[in-house]
Amino acid sequence: MIPEDLKVSLTRDQTIRLVPFFATWLMYYLLYMPITGYPPETLGSVFFKLLPMAGLVFYIISASLDFKGFPTAKTWIPKDHRQRNFLFGMMASAVGDACLVWRNTLFIPGLLAFAVGHVFYFVGLEQCGKNSRTRELFILLGIDVFLFFQPAFNSYVMTALVALYVSLIFSMAWRATAWYESDGSKSSMAGCAGALLFVLSDGLIAIDKWYVPLPFVGSMVMSTYFGAQLCLAVSTTRDLK
Repeated sequence: MIPEDLKVSLTRDQTIRLVPFFATWLMYYLLYMPITGYPPETLGSVFFKLLPMAGLVFYIISASLDFKGFPTAKTWIPKDHRQRNFLFGMMASAVGDACLVWRNTLFIPGLLAFAVGHVFYFVGLEQCGKNSRTRELFILLGIDVFLFFQPAFNSYVMTALVALYVSLIFSMAWRATAWYESDGSKSSMAGCAGALLFVLSDGLIAIDKWYVPLPFVGSMVMSTYFGAQLCLAVSTTRDLK
């Protein structure tokens, strides 16, 4: 049984706006996610991989409109600081998604696109609580993670890029944790869960790429990744219960 304080209840309108995400997520898994390994490196795989992200973009825009009506050309950019930056973070992540279909040849462009996404998420969380008792913990975790993977890098460029990326994702995770710590709302809980799932998903990619092949790695990575983005999108809901 899930404790009441950890449950999230969505209204009918909120649930309906998530239908495109769940429908396209299932479609992507059925068509392009093998039980083991990664999806094929094809344009079709890119297209169906981006559909769930488009569904989450639609949800964030709908949340900015309080789920009244549908987005128009004049209302697709939210006025709210967090919603706007999370929207841009999702769009940058979608670019990274497309690049990582070709996970070897376009790994660095994908890494940079996700780094930009984390910058937007971090900025979006800027007003959500700056003080946290976990800040030093995330600093130490980030340093430990980088030092763990650093011997596997074969160039100074990759070392610098991963150092940058680790600092950004752990900074974003810290800020999301600080938000939940200071606010305690269901929205902040969803944001914190999304940030931590993002760290887990990227950790699985790194272990599989630089240390040891993991069984069912594609399914594990995409499940935690889409779960992370779902939680971050849901956290933009103002009246989340």
